[in-house]
Amino acid sequence: MSYTSVKIEPLGKENFDTWKIQIEALLIKNDSWKYVNGTIPKPKEPPEAVTTWESNDAKARSDLILTICPSELKQIKNCPTSKDIWNKLHSVYQSQGPARKAMLLKTLILLKMKNGEDMRDHIRNFFDVVDKLEEMELCIINDLLAILLLYSIPDEYENFRIAIETQEKLPQLEALKIKLLEEYEARKRNSKENVSDAMFISKNPDRNSSNQKIQKRNPQNQPERQKSL
Repeated sequence: MSYTSVKIEPLGKENFDTWKIQIEALLIKNDSWKYVNGTIPKPKEPPEAVTTWESNDAKARSDLILTICPSELKQIKNCPTSKDIWNKLHSVYQSQGPARKAMLLKTLILLKMKNGEDMRDHIRNFFDVVDKLEEMELCIINDLLAILLLYSIPDEYENFRIAIETQEKLPQLEALKIKLLEEYEARKRNSKENVSDAMFISKNPDRNSSNQKIQKRNPQNQPERQKSL
């Protein structure tokens, strides 16, 4: 495996879903995936075929091990083949029991966008959790997801939130995503313009005072002196 051209975040406690997609792609690229998923089972004979299979499976096993955090290697210490490792990791990290569903629901409800955070990253994180719940056949209705998303953004978006809530009907999630991104981009542009104006003023501090001095020297702005008799 070439680590100079392919970088995969090592498997930890929280990233199995993304790690699984990346490592599967890597194994396919290295012609090892069929050993991991069991499509190519270990032959019983002849000895040459057994040796070849064991060599190829060892390569697949190495690819898996090298992309797992050291702290998580204890999970696979008794797994002799790449398929054993894959099945073990699935059983440990992709449980579909009530505990995992509760954990994901809690994550979704408590997810909050921090001030200064990119709206695109926040929306991506939000829908990653939604996708994981749907994979476990736990689907949430559109209106509830829309409300959760609206209340996951900072208080500075309060006026935007009220404008959405006062509509006759909550928008579909895709439409809401577009509106949120448009609002975010508009605010970012305004912020840049304000910064530019502030920088211009700070670089020209004497401009206003010069204008005031000119006005004071202008005889049109001075009271007419009494003409001497």
